[in-house]
Amino acid sequence: MIIGYEAKRVFHNRSGLGNYGRNLIRGLHESYPELDLKLYNPWQGSIEIPLSPKVSEIRPGVQAKWYAQIWRRRLVSKQAKTDGVQIFHGLSAELPQGLSRNGIRSIVTVHDLIFLRFPHLYKTIDRKIYTRKVKSACQRADLVVAISQQTREDLIKLLGLSPLKIKVIGQGCAPEYWEDQVPKGLKLIEENNLPQKFALFVGTLEPRKNPVALAQACINQKIPLVLVGKITSYWTDYYQSLKEKDKSLIYHIQVKDTADLAGLYQVARVFVYPSDFEGFGIPLLEAMASKTALITSDNSSLKEVAGPGSILIQDNSSDSIGRALMNFWKDENSRQQATELNFNFAQQFQDAVIARQWHDTYRELLGHD
Repeated sequence: MIIGYEAKRVFHNRSGLGNYGRNLIRGLHESYPELDLKLYNPWQGSIEIPLSPKVSEIRPGVQAKWYAQIWRRRLVSKQAKTDGVQIFHGLSAELPQGLSRNGIRSIVTVHDLIFLRFPHLYKTIDRKIYTRKVKSACQRADLVVAISQQTREDLIKLLGLSPLKIKVIGQGCAPEYWEDQVPKGLKLIEENNLPQKFALFVGTLEPRKNPVALAQACINQKIPLVLVGKITSYWTDYYQSLKEKDKSLIYHIQVKDTADLAGLYQVARVFVYPSDFEGFGIPLLEAMASKTALITSDNSSLKEVAGPGSILIQDNSSDSIGRALMNFWKDENSRQQATELNFNFAQQFQDAVIARQWHDTYRELLGHD
């Protein structure tokens, strides 16, 4: 099979949607090396992707940015036909025009519809653009793949898609999280003067993810908190309002690569992710693969992705988070049992499992037995 991918984010986004595409392509290539995977990238990227005769990058012949935009939206379909592509996969809720006209079957992955659920978090123009793109892609695609049951339900309820057109396939995480990265975590503790025992949060420090409530819970319980993620004014305003003794419990650090982040997960006492809503919640999988105790919210896809050893909080108040924290902070046996339960649960998101689901989906779309 020859599969084409709308791969702009694979080469340009270092987290989120970029990670999704890179993990999927890596897993497919490792499990099914006979597949011919063609990555359509509008202009030279900043992220190096391992390429081979079976994993190739294709860019437009004209390197002008204006032409690259047109190529990505309208001309890729003709290029893909010339390349013998049988299925074109939009990895992030976008598809180029003209695929069906060129005899190419199409799939689009939709990660979430947060811009429709929480419109106040987005600029009006951005929300309109995202809505138009995802509606158009879903209408033109032969199959829509949601990364969670939550996103599937939102596609049906908010966009009116037929349930028969939607399939759910979860996502994996980078191999570093499944490997022993504890030495890197210990090195980060030393380099950043972190305490030996701490709670961890990974994600943008924005209102929807409730880092302020988490920080307040840690301050109340006198538990050190390490945060990794983009700082916003929402977080800065809160942090600057704290007393110095409370600030001493809060550590915001940067990590240089995935292995370092995996190491930080693996030396953390507990990972806490009190988000109001997620389309999947990849940090939960990263924590479970890292054998880190997990606390998260009992909502959206988080209750799907969190394993049976997780503590699910009913509300994201500092009091609820604090009570959950103390369960894992004080009881080592409970923590160890919880991490093993979650690690076993997370096996369903291993690369080989996700790759098999996608391989079977591609074959079904082409009518192969």
